[in-house]
Amino acid sequence: MGIHISSLIFIGLLYSQNYPEFEVVQMANPNPSPIFLYTMSEEDRFMAILDSNLNVQWHVHSNHMGLDFKVNQDLLSYYDRLDGSWILLDSLMKEVDTLRCEGSYIADYHDIQVLENGHYILEAYDSIFVDMSAIIDGGQSVAWITGILIIQEFNSNDELIFEWNAWEHLSIADYTNLNLEADAIEWMHCNSIEVDGDEHILISNRASNEILKINRQSGDIVWHLGGPLNEFTFINDPKHGFKMQHDVRRLDNGNITLFDNGVTHSPPISRVLEYGLDENEKTAELVWDYIHPDSIIGLAMGSVQRLPNGNTLINWGTINNRGALITEVTNDKNTVLEIQYPDQHKVYKVRKDNWSFAVNLLAGDINLDNTIDILDINYIIDHYDLMSVPLDIYHLFRYDTDKDGEININDIEFLVDQILFQDQ
Repeated sequence: MGIHISSLIFIGLLYSQNYPEFEVVQMANPNPSPIFLYTMSEEDRFMAILDSNLNVQWHVHSNHMGLDFKVNQDLLSYYDRLDGSWILLDSLMKEVDTLRCEGSYIADYHDIQVLENGHYILEAYDSIFVDMSAIIDGGQSVAWITGILIIQEFNSNDELIFEWNAWEHLSIADYTNLNLEADAIEWMHCNSIEVDGDEHILISNRASNEILKINRQSGDIVWHLGGPLNEFTFINDPKHGFKMQHDVRRLDNGNITLFDNGVTHSPPISRVLEYGLDENEKTAELVWDYIHPDSIIGLAMGSVQRLPNGNTLINWGTINNRGALITEVTNDKNTVLEIQYPDQHKVYKVRKDNWSFAVNLLAGDINLDNTIDILDINYIIDHYDLMSVPLDIYHLFRYDTDKDGEININDIEFLVDQILFQDQ
């Protein structure tokens, strides 16, 4: 008596029953790669992979784990909110490393970059009391400065090899877009890190509508694009730049893409932007953009990915009175994919990638024999006290058969019911 691989479609429906029921608005030959994403609502949080036909191929009710779930080199990476760390998952669905900042800094969840040589780059923040009256006229004698960006790079042996502190390389007095006379000032909000083609670092500082390029050896600022210290002339851009942006990435052709949340544009509008940069002449030419036909405004979050076939995958971020919206468009701006999640469901970042697990994706197959049967139940009883099963991703996928984010007796009952139901 058992459920075999031939019944995967049936079982997939059973085990996906509590995953958010998204609507496929458009499906017209998009890039045929799986989608990696983490959905958030007040009730549920899921890490998931949707296959090229938009079936839920893999998912876990991951609770506090999962922000910025994506492929990073040959691993999956995601953030653990409780631990303030990044977890790396291999193709066997096993956690192989936990990455943290050094010193008193707690790694921030917005981005992590794992490099081909095994190095990795994290971001964090510092906070200090400052006499702002000594820096600007009208400043408070005791001001609490938060959002002081810290960038740390580690080698493959987890040794810190580069640290960048915004306070040491920037002057807060230059950020006149902020209320520098306040007694509490949040300075920076970094939501993406990118290693540039010349090995230096691009960061997106949403708080001041700017992209900074940082020398990866000296820590010096190479240039500012946008914001109060902008050095570039914007060409062919009717908005003359971006506002409260996310997900700045360098393309193989040398251009950069980003999601322009555009909350403070007049009028507000979100856009996907591709700029051609001349770093010598300091020009940023808008060579491609996309605005949703519904004039979407993504208040927060949002992401952009240029796909291998030239299409662009867009996550529109947090939208008022609407759930997460994911769109894929061609270079000619034809929509080939659109997915709408229910209201109150949000997605921080969305990526497509051909990465895949090297083990079967049959939830409930505890003993990994490619069959769900009484032997799996016996295996649990013989080898595990359910209360001691770790709540890591591997065990959540295999044992949490009812996908409620917990491992308990209900999962065994659920498994028994499905075995009996299938064999009727």
